[in-house]
Amino acid sequence: MHGFAFANTFKFDEAEQQHLRKIFARYLLWGGVLGAVVFGLLGALLVPFFIPGAVVLGLIGAILVPLCVLALRKQLESHLAPHYGLCGGMCFAALDLYSANRPVPRNQGANDQPAPGTRLHGYIWKRQMASIFSDGARFMAWLICLNYVPPAWLFEGGPAWLLARSKKEWQKLKTSVDAGQPVPIGLVRDARNVYDNHQVLAIGYDEGDGAQRTIYLYDPNCPDRESTIRIHFGEELLDGRESCGAAAPLRGFFCEVYTPADPGDAVEQPGG
Repeated sequence: MHGFAFANTFKFDEAEQQHLRKIFARYLLWGGVLGAVVFGLLGALLVPFFIPGAVVLGLIGAILVPLCVLALRKQLESHLAPHYGLCGGMCFAALDLYSANRPVPRNQGANDQPAPGTRLHGYIWKRQMASIFSDGARFMAWLICLNYVPPAWLFEGGPAWLLARSKKEWQKLKTSVDAGQPVPIGLVRDARNVYDNHQVLAIGYDEGDGAQRTIYLYDPNCPDRESTIRIHFGEELLDGRESCGAAAPLRGFFCEVYTPADPGDAVEQPGG
């Protein structure tokens, strides 16, 4: 009822694309600096006990972390297409309207996105920025752990790292939904590009049998229908399959930091 009728297929102008690139590049820069410092300090601590291990950690901090940062930055600069969506903004805005018991513009079809310059478009963009500022760093961290941190002892990265944390996030999701509060969740797919990830709004769940779980949700990519994610908590990785469109398998998810905002007059006129 509080999902938008139009689909998440906005077109960004060059200024908006540059703004998004700068945000993720900043997260990436600070993450790279922190990673290099952490590995360097761990290497220094190991020197008195295990010199080969100390050398390896020092090299990771000095060489591999910067190389990973450069590779990801190149992706950020080249993979943001003009048609990329505003999934986080649509989810946050829909939840704002639900929380405020406000009506949603419903006289628009799936291809009738609010145009730039309208109040509704401006509000969704503002809420998109809120979703990125609150959770962009986690998207970057989970992406790096999935693709670049070794699963071996001491590092314990890879799909197993996301699996362990997603199990904890599942408990948070259940607590929120049981309290009658839908929760935006960030989806980390089996991909290397941060733009291949997604944001949706969880509105229900099913425990299922054994390691099987189901999340019911509003997905901005598939308006006017209840979408699902089928999850299997395996021994070494999480395998998630989304009902809305073909996408890479899900490897992790987290409950996003959401603070309600007043829609104001952004949705007084449908489409405006």
